[in-house]
Amino acid sequence: MKLKATSLLLGFCLTILAVAASPYALGQDNATAGLPIAIASVSYDGTLQSGTSNITSSYDSQTGLYQLSITGVCFVRTSYTTVATVSGYNGWPQGALFVNTDDDGDYCHKTGDLVVGLRDVYGSLIQADFQVVVFKAN
Repeated sequence: MKLKATSLLLGFCLTILAVAASPYALGQDNATAGLPIAIASVSYDGTLQSGTSNITSSYDSQTGLYQLSITGVCFVRTSYTTVATVSGYNGWPQGALFVNTDDDGDYCHKTGDLVVGLRDVYGSLIQADFQVVVFKAN
């Protein structure tokens, strides 16, 4: 009897997990909601190391910022959620870096790109490898 009760409880827990992980549990109307629209690993010099085929990257030495273009997407920061992180070990505290993401401020007139800045503890823009994952906000 104990084995039957344990199996029943396990089945119940798995059902709860399956429903909670479903995009429908969050009120989303399709099965692809919540999936990333673009993923990239970018080198310190702006070259794309890996990622989805719809993203390109470059480094602007004049501004010290990275510019990422996503094919078919006009990136406005209030319409997309971006998770970005520095990759590799940069050393603490001098090497600690903070990641800032924003849109390019053009509001889709010409570009509509994602801009990434990496800053050290003193606020200076620094070149380093990083990764980004972009989601469409619902």
